[in-house]
Amino acid sequence: MRLSCRICILFLCGAMLMAGCGPAAPQPTAPPTEQTPTLPEPAATTPQEDDTLKILAIGGSFSIDAMEYLYQIMEEGGQTKLVLGNLYNGGASLGRHLKFATNDSPEYSYYKNTTGTWEVTDGYTVAQALADENWDYITMQQSSGSSGMDYTYEDSLPQLIAYVRERNPDAKLVWHMTWAYQQDYNEGAFPSYDKDQQKMYSMIVDCVQRCVLSHSEITFVIPAGTAIQNARTSFLGDTLTRDGFHLDLYIGRYIAALTWYAAITGNPVDDITYNPAPAQISEDMLAAAREAAVNAVADPYNVTQSKITEGTRP
Repeated sequence: MRLSCRICILFLCGAMLMAGCGPAAPQPTAPPTEQTPTLPEPAATTPQEDDTLKILAIGGSFSIDAMEYLYQIMEEGGQTKLVLGNLYNGGASLGRHLKFATNDSPEYSYYKNTTGTWEVTDGYTVAQALADENWDYITMQQSSGSSGMDYTYEDSLPQLIAYVRERNPDAKLVWHMTWAYQQDYNEGAFPSYDKDQQKMYSMIVDCVQRCVLSHSEITFVIPAGTAIQNARTSFLGDTLTRDGFHLDLYIGRYIAALTWYAAITGNPVDDITYNPAPAQISEDMLAAAREAAVNAVADPYNVTQSKITEGTRP
């Protein structure tokens, strides 16, 4: 009798795990429309008692791109006390982050910004970064090439969540949804998506819905990938990267940072006028960036066609 009960329990547990992030439908071309997990409302900031907002990213080059202008945008938005951290290991997947964390490996460059300027210290561990501040938000992401592959989330994400939660129980865990590659890019993991930008975007969205939001510890998603896809429908077109996958140093990075600001604070972006490079970013481009970010936060799993189809670009 006991043996039969154990077999039943194991069977039920296995079924539950498969349901959380099981095989996707073959070659999805659009985000699923049924039984879509509800994205939490953009979170109003809940800074520590000293009113300093503290955000740490466990990421790589895509978090470098997304956070480059975040300090200045946050500051203009009224958050004058701010600490940003970015635990960087280039191209790191969730599995690699988990391996480095559990082995306490000093494999990271730790970027930190408390004044508007990034400073970097090499040889950091995940544990050191987690303990460096009493973080309000800690973001995670999957490596870009694996971001649309559901099997890459199943084991490593829940373990990494548990590792971070044990050390920072009060921080809100956030998912950074990254972007699809530029259509004319032909290298890296793009062949895994049939070199199809829309397919890659759809598969990223699918993984976020099924493999990330199935974990209740993830409080909300920063839809940077959707913001970039939105902006590609504007007059900016599919020109938002510098090498096919890393964001353009100016407007691409600006769109991502604006999306982080809107998603984390819940504040409107209409009054954000900060321009990191006026010679490279026109007022029309700023307007397209604001539109893309606002629409992404409002509808994070679908592309919203831009109404800004004409504009100047230096």
